[in-house]
Amino acid sequence: MATVMLIDGNSLTYRAFFALPTDMATASGQVTNAVFGFTSMLINLMKDHEPDHIAVAFDRPEPTFRHEMTPTYKAQREAAPDILRQQMGVVREVLDAMAIPTLEKVGFEADDIIATLATQGRDRGDDVIIVTGDRDSYQLVEDPHVKVLYNKRGVSDYALYDEVGIFERTGVKPVDYVQYAALRGDNSDNLPGVPGVGEKTAAKLINERGGIDGIYAALDELTPKLRENLAGNEANVRNNVEMMVLVRDVELDFRLDDLTQGAPDTDVIKKLFDFLEFRTLWDRLAPVLGEAGSEPAEALTAGITVYDSPAAAAAALTLAGTGSDVLALGVPESGVDGGLAFVVDGDASDVGFVKGDFFDDPSVLDALRVLFGPDGRPVAMHGAKSAMRRLYDHGVDVRDLAVDTRLAAYLLDPADNVYDLGALLFRHCGMELPESGPPEGQLDLDGGATADAAEEPGLAALAVHHLVTPLREAMATQGLLSLHDELEVPLVRVLAKMEYRGIGVDPDVLQAIRDELVAETEAKRAAVVEHAGHDFNVNSTKQLREVLFDELGLTPQKKTKTGYSTDAQSLEKMRTEHPIVEDLLQYREVEKLRSTYGEGLLAEVGEGNRIRATFQQTVARTGR
Repeated sequence: MATVMLIDGNSLTYRAFFALPTDMATASGQVTNAVFGFTSMLINLMKDHEPDHIAVAFDRPEPTFRHEMTPTYKAQREAAPDILRQQMGVVREVLDAMAIPTLEKVGFEADDIIATLATQGRDRGDDVIIVTGDRDSYQLVEDPHVKVLYNKRGVSDYALYDEVGIFERTGVKPVDYVQYAALRGDNSDNLPGVPGVGEKTAAKLINERGGIDGIYAALDELTPKLRENLAGNEANVRNNVEMMVLVRDVELDFRLDDLTQGAPDTDVIKKLFDFLEFRTLWDRLAPVLGEAGSEPAEALTAGITVYDSPAAAAAALTLAGTGSDVLALGVPESGVDGGLAFVVDGDASDVGFVKGDFFDDPSVLDALRVLFGPDGRPVAMHGAKSAMRRLYDHGVDVRDLAVDTRLAAYLLDPADNVYDLGALLFRHCGMELPESGPPEGQLDLDGGATADAAEEPGLAALAVHHLVTPLREAMATQGLLSLHDELEVPLVRVLAKMEYRGIGVDPDVLQAIRDELVAETEAKRAAVVEHAGHDFNVNSTKQLREVLFDELGLTPQKKTKTGYSTDAQSLEKMRTEHPIVEDLLQYREVEKLRSTYGEGLLAEVGEGNRIRATFQQTVARTGR
């Protein structure tokens, strides 16, 4: 039994383009956001699933049989942006260099090719993973062999759906998905559905009546408005079924066994990545491809000295302060309260460890304040802000942070979502960071169990030491060094201080605001419920759709993948149709204030009547 991965190339490239900003470009001006995002996703897919067979299917530019059936099919779609279309060819270049088969067929869509191959794989007992951002593929899911890995958003947010997952997501089984979708319609494909029939109603009708034929055979049993809408749109519904069902028997010029990754041309890949300025992607891709001649990674080892007294620790910290190069630090995963490691001699892999218990000793604190003070030594850490914030509790201010390896990794590869120290060490230095086990040469001067506790921060400090130079070189190559040194790193200290200090508030005033907002929210909610004529969950989009469109018959403004929209823009357009809309808009405004500020802020008030937030620098690329 083999694992077959079938990727919708158009869908993933499109998702990557809109997930990453278009200012991702080479020095020559070549926009690369879609190529970078697609390649990053592809690397993760190959690493995580290790498929035996893999292929990427693309749409052809010519009309398909669906356009012949319905000339208005996709007629409303705007042309793809030029900077996206220009990258499609580069995506294919990447796939060709990686020796990954690409598939297309005149007259058919990528979905049809995927459906045909998925069916072949199912019939011979293979495990098939369909990677897409298109929900039409839900109809192909079939336990135990065919699953859909659905790209929900961005370049890293996926959900793997089996039959149970599809039912939980849509309310219907995969075998019923086409009829369910036909009732709802698909605005993106210009296939209108039944007005007033959203996800909930469509699923209910399908499950109760057994399908389209059963629904239309029992129209007299439905409410007048629903009966009228269904009867008036039967032709659309039945046409949608024919349009939405994927073809499972496309005549292809290749067999499933042909879809095997060939020998990648590493020289071509490196040259292509150099041209695209993808400095970090090759380091991620090489182990996935199993590049010939690659040597096993060297395991990082450190000789760790655990100081047995505050005096010994203070002396070692004082000596460390006499250096002038960047001092690499490491802390336990639990935080700096568990101790602090620092590299004594990087060439010899010697590391010192100060127990957290010593941080209250005056001599140790004095040594730390000098080491980290304005005339101290520049330091490097991985994710420095949390440690800097906790050190403020001891009156220690880290004044000269030179490199934050986590922050540097984010700047180099913002499309990644994991900046694990071990992964960075392997990627940039070709070394493995051991997960457990005390390294040889570790010295515990007090003979206790602290040596084991020192291993994690000790190895982290040594890993940071090895990463400083390659990360700075990579940032310099990409023109990111000034951004790191002049903006991002100084901001770390500012944010650490803000987190430590917090924001002063008056709890009594917040409580009064909260009470006022709760009362106003309930009044607005009661008004909405009164207009509806029965109680319902005003915050439930599904229930609200049912009230607005099925019961009150308001005019839907736009349709999303999940049903008719109830967002503010759509409600504004319906404002004059029914008084419920005005009260609903006001309810949402007040409810947002209540949940975010009335309840939210009050719950966060801590010591000294201050709210202490956490600020992130290595998350969303857009809107920072």
